[in-house]
Amino acid sequence: MKRSTLKDIAKLTGLSVSGVSRALKNHPDIAPETKTKVHEVAKALNYHPNPSAQFLHSKNSKIIAAILPEVNTFFFPELLQGISKIVEQHGYFLIFLQSDNRLQKEQELIDYCIQMYVEGVLISVSAETDNLDHLLKLKKMGAAVLLIDRVLKNDEIPYLTIDDSKATANAIEYLLSKDRNQILGIFDDERLTMTKLRTEGYVKALKKNGLRIEPNLLLTINDDFDIEEQIFKRLEDVSSVNAVFTMSDKLLVKAYHAIYRLGLKIPDDIALISISDGKAPYYLYPSISHIRHSGEEVGSAAATLLFRMLSGEVGLVSFHQIGTSLVELGSV
Repeated sequence: MKRSTLKDIAKLTGLSVSGVSRALKNHPDIAPETKTKVHEVAKALNYHPNPSAQFLHSKNSKIIAAILPEVNTFFFPELLQGISKIVEQHGYFLIFLQSDNRLQKEQELIDYCIQMYVEGVLISVSAETDNLDHLLKLKKMGAAVLLIDRVLKNDEIPYLTIDDSKATANAIEYLLSKDRNQILGIFDDERLTMTKLRTEGYVKALKKNGLRIEPNLLLTINDDFDIEEQIFKRLEDVSSVNAVFTMSDKLLVKAYHAIYRLGLKIPDDIALISISDGKAPYYLYPSISHIRHSGEEVGSAAATLLFRMLSGEVGLVSFHQIGTSLVELGSV
C-alpha cells in the first residue's frame, strides 16, 4: 500500500501542502474547524509523518540502534534489556539489528543506520570484522558510535568491555587454589578479540603458577556445529582433567552436558567454572561457580555512556571498562 502524504491530504481538503502541515501541528493561524477536518482526513488515510523529513527539519531522529551478532539464550537478551531501559529513560527509540555474525551484513546494517539518521549506535562486532571503516562512515555523519563486549581495539571509536584477560585469570587462579591443576580451557571463535584475551588470561595464570601449557588442555570452538561432541571427545581423550573453564554460558551448558554423559560428577570428579551472565549457572545442578559478567549491567553502562557522548560530556576516544566478580557456588 502506498504511503499517504501531505499532498494526498491537501487534495481532499482543498488546502495547500503548507496549510495542511500547519493544521496538523495545530498552528494558531489555522481555524479550529479546518484543523479538525485535516486531522480527520489524516486519520482516514492512516497518515504518519515521514521520519526522514522530520529529521531534516529538527536535526534529531531520537533513534538509537543496537547491532548484535546474534541473540541466543544467554547474555545478549540481558544486554538488550539494559540498553532499552536507558534509551527509554532518555525519551529515545531503540531499534535492534542482527548481523548474523557476518561482516557484509554488518556493513549493510550500518548503511541502513545512516539512511535512518540514527543518532547513536551500540555495536558488538561480528567474528569476521577486522577493521572499522564502515563505522567511521557513521561517525563522520555525526552519530555517536560505541563498541561493546565484542570489540576491536582502535584509536578512533570508543569501546566498553570487561578486562577479559583478568577475568579468565581470576577463574583459573580460583581453580588452582582448590588444587585443580589439570584445567581444560574451552574458548570461543579464535577470530574474536575477547577469545584472544581470555586465552591470554588462561595462559598467564598457569605460567604464573609454574604450570606447563598443555596443548590438549586448550580447546577452541570455531564452529557452533557439534560443540558438545567436541568437548565430549576432548574430555574422553584427556582423562587427567580435573577442572573445566568455559569462556561463555553457551560453552558452559555444552560442557555440563558432556561431563554428565561421561558419567563424571561435579565437583567430586571434575570442577566447572565459567565467565557468565549469572543466569545459566543457577539453572544447573549443582549451581555453577562463575565470574559474573552481567549483560544487563553492560547494556546499561554502554547506553549511559552513549548518551554522555551525545551530550558532549564524553568527547575523547577512550577505552571504558566495567568490573566482574567471582561467585562461589557448588561446582568447584
